[in-house]
Amino acid sequence: MSSWSVRPATAADAAEIHELLRVKAERLEALDPRLRLTRMPRSGTPALVAVDADGTVGAHLLPELMELDEDDEMRSFAGDRAVTWRELAASDTAAAAVLVDAVRVEGAGDATLWPAAEEEAAPFFDLLGLEPVFAFALRDPGPLLPGPRATVRLARPEDADAVSALHVMEVAFHEAHTPHVRVVPGLEPAFRSRLKQIWAGADGASIVHVLEVDGAVAGMCESMMHTVRDEGGQLPPGRYGYLNSVAVSAPLRGRGFGRTLVSTVIDDLAAYGVDGYSLWFALRNPLASRVWPQLGFRPLWISYERRVSPSLP
Repeated sequence: MSSWSVRPATAADAAEIHELLRVKAERLEALDPRLRLTRMPRSGTPALVAVDADGTVGAHLLPELMELDEDDEMRSFAGDRAVTWRELAASDTAAAAVLVDAVRVEGAGDATLWPAAEEEAAPFFDLLGLEPVFAFALRDPGPLLPGPRATVRLARPEDADAVSALHVMEVAFHEAHTPHVRVVPGLEPAFRSRLKQIWAGADGASIVHVLEVDGAVAGMCESMMHTVRDEGGQLPPGRYGYLNSVAVSAPLRGRGFGRTLVSTVIDDLAAYGVDGYSLWFALRNPLASRVWPQLGFRPLWISYERRVSPSLP
């Protein structure tokens, strides 16, 4: 049984790290051809390796401490402090365990993205105290049959209060199902700032659609376009529509109006030329985890996390 120690990676480790990343990429891409994983370590980025008594590299990791400001809206979905494990690759699970234990920081949690196709990864992360929290899902291009008839249109300045309230309400709806989602003070101001950018005609601004039922705003969807140029990211190279926030008022949930809203959003984004549509959903939310796969969004990545006790918003 090997005894592993941890040290900074050096240039002399490059070939072994490359082999670890290559083996990992080929294994996971065989499980899900949509994946395009990195095969080469990032140059110039501090990395750590676990080595045995002979100096053989058994695991590789790029740790990154992420700290969110108090007014950051992402505190609604992420821990205030966490060490993100990037490019984790190992030939031995014991080596990986020693390595991730070495990068833990007092007062900070841990987080890593792992391909959803490798379900066998879940027990390993569970042993390390991490649990599956969010899924990053991808839908192939193509139309979606709508649900009940309703009006879906672009948001107007007079809709600002209604759509902002729906955005916050959606986060609060998740909060009831998982401790990993919470309403924080920065959530609504950041959303309203993006609305102002839309109506000011700013380049790269997001898009907000509203759903009207009986003449009243009853739903909203914020979306945006993004282009992926390099392999080794969350998505293959291409152009994607991203659904950032989808909300339907509580009395209408479960009646298909969300499908009607998303159907129109997908059709409108298709005009930009897309290779697919992506979004995140909370795995513990019983509605989200059922609806999004039904609408064709297949999990591509799973966010595994261990959070320290979150600070109050």
